Amino acid sequence: MESWEDDMADSSGESDNGMINSSDEWNSSDEMKDDDMCEIFEIPEGDLKTVACPYEWDKLHALPADYIRREDLKIKDVAKKHVLPLLPAKSLVKFRAVSNEWNHWIVSPLLSYQQSTSFQKLSGYFYQTLDGIYQSHPKFLSLDCYSAGVPSPSLRFLPESVKVLSSSSGLLLCQGQENYYVCNPVTKDWKTIPPHQYYHGSDPPVVLAFDPQGNIESYYHIVAAVPLLGQPVVFFEIYSSQSNSWKCSSSDCLELEDTTVIGGGLYMKGVAYWNTTSNDVLAFDVKNEISTVLHVPIPPATYGALTQIEDGLSYVTVYNDCGDVFILDIYGGMDMSLKRCVSVNLGHNKSCRALEENPGTVPCSVLPCVNSGDDIVVIYTTERIYLYHLRQQKVEILNSPGQLNPQRRFIPYINSLVTLHDELRN
Repeated sequence: MESWEDDMADSSGESDNGMINSSDEWNSSDEMKDDDMCEIFEIPEGDLKTVACPYEWDKLHALPADYIRREDLKIKDVAKKHVLPLLPAKSLVKFRAVSNEWNHWIVSPLLSYQQSTSFQKLSGYFYQTLDGIYQSHPKFLSLDCYSAGVPSPSLRFLPESVKVLSSSSGLLLCQGQENYYVCNPVTKDWKTIPPHQYYHGSDPPVVLAFDPQGNIESYYHIVAAVPLLGQPVVFFEIYSSQSNSWKCSSSDCLELEDTTVIGGGLYMKGVAYWNTTSNDVLAFDVKNEISTVLHVPIPPATYGALTQIEDGLSYVTVYNDCGDVFILDIYGGMDMSLKRCVSVNLGHNKSCRALEENPGTVPCSVLPCVNSGDDIVVIYTTERIYLYHLRQQKVEILNSPGQLNPQRRFIPYINSLVTLHDELRN
């Protein structure tokens, strides 16, 4: 190597000297004749030869083992690369049995990241009854039990019985007797959150904030809206998984008077949202730590739910107008004004038992929903749950988990393989 560098240096020196001499001669010459120019650039034809340069293949230039040339692609290769990330977690777990190659790919961290960013559709609801000191075990209601589900809906893999507080892109935030837990109910990975500084209460209004896009480390935040006792002030305490610590935000909210922030909030596009008892919506920008209150112009004693429609936040209410007709009022925008009023005819799908008990109206409510790519409103009646697709004007029916109960909380869930990395989990 040294001799090669020395030779290059010598050659460089000779070349430099030659260039200097040629330059001197060029500058010292008054003129050059045309004949001299021809003699300089004239090359005999016999000296022009084409020689093939042999290229030696080595391991440094070898293609990756999993690389497949386009002309060699098969349908299974296309499905593996482009279709699997679009499927819910339960389907992917089933496809591990296809082959060893698919098994290794599905359990890889890269696919879990791709799937968590690509699959953002509502898969079902975790629900449980919260009635004073009584707390039932969590259960899971799947929109499609064949493709989306979890192996342990009661979350018994956690160290204690828990209450499900929030969900975000496949992760759940749960509360035990003293601790918060973040888990993926598909992989059963979980982490205990360190103690917070302020008192959050037995049913705290906390939101799990997780954005999988561009976040291969799976960092997330927990935002707690902490009311100041006896004062119309709400503080915000924030946990960061990156620093594994809590901090109190410099921002607070002074706009909520004679109202209470309700648990079971929603996270969407960097902002945490909570319902309140006065039908206002409390919003908090997690990155910039800015809070605001959105006033929804609905009558008193009318309650709705936060729903993702047209890739933005909406507040939706429902009531049974008469017979089979249900009316959806959709509020949205920064002013939360009435954007749409939709009449839905459930027809013969409505519960016969409900008609017998009360032929006039049927009790109903709207469930919170986060769903990317398809605008749906979830209606919960006495005996059934309906999915109404706003664009297609289509109704789907789900079996209801029992009588309509205001003490039963529903948390929307996306079936994801998102990974809690080793340094973030127990």
